[in-house]
Amino acid sequence: MKRSDRIIGGLALLSAAIIVIKLSGSMFGYDLFQMALDATRPAAVGGWPAAAR
Repeated sequence: MKRSDRIIGGLALLSAAIIVIKLSGSMFGYDLFQMALDATRPAAVGGWPAAAR
């Protein structure tokens, strides 16, 4: 197995995992990526722009 094949296989697995997460989230009514983004944002009013100032 060449190194490039391994990289392509890894990317394919990653994209398949993202699709599965998006589908399962939409089935249950949750946007898991948006929830993860919200969890990393600062709690200040205005979010990132206010924290960057």
